[in-house]
Amino acid sequence: MTSRVGSQWRSGAFITAEAIGQAIVEGEFSEGERLPLEAELAARFAVSRNTLREAMKLLAAKSMVAIAPRRGTVVLPRAEWNVLDPDVIDWFGALFRADPQFLEELARARQAIEPGAACEAARSASPQQVEAIASAYRAMEDQSGSSSAIEQVKVDVAFHLAVADAANNRFIQSIIRSLIHAVRANFEALTEQPGNFEGNLKNHRLVYEAIAAHDPVRARAAMERLLAQSLSDTKELFGSV
Repeated sequence: MTSRVGSQWRSGAFITAEAIGQAIVEGEFSEGERLPLEAELAARFAVSRNTLREAMKLLAAKSMVAIAPRRGTVVLPRAEWNVLDPDVIDWFGALFRADPQFLEELARARQAIEPGAACEAARSASPQQVEAIASAYRAMEDQSGSSSAIEQVKVDVAFHLAVADAANNRFIQSIIRSLIHAVRANFEALTEQPGNFEGNLKNHRLVYEAIAAHDPVRARAAMERLLAQSLSDTKELFGSV
């Protein structure tokens, strides 16, 4: 069993892991619960035992299950799941976008990381990297008032990635790129609310201008304001302001 999504081939083991992962996310299999026996799962998902074993290894690598001799396969607590794994984010889908705790934790994680990225970008961005941030900001301006939430999310993500790249720090780049798949869930939730995208546009411009001026203090402060607005919008989305 294989599948192709766009130009990407997906193995039978991945498809099986996805189906079991979604069942875990949706609560069919609870934290601490032992999964059904191998033969039962293989029959349910119409796969061979070898494919099922490979699927379980994939889930274990994402810290969703633990495989132990004589104990079988047990669902791990959600706190242990790798929430930065793109597949886990995809499996959560709408559940993440509707979870105020997840989105607020994500917003606060960004507050801890992205102001530093903006500060470093202001210190070290090359002219080409500054232009990449400018281009990303102009794309955001072009989407102001757009009815396409998908495009608004796309250009917003591109802006933050451009800032991360301009930091010229491999650790910062890696952390933010790990976060970005989850960030899309946050952006998708926020852009569903009219005016949120436009309401934070000025703060993006201030980040860009501070980086272009090579002013680290101003860049950090501008990103802090941007993220404070994002957190405020997230809280308002769920009525927790």
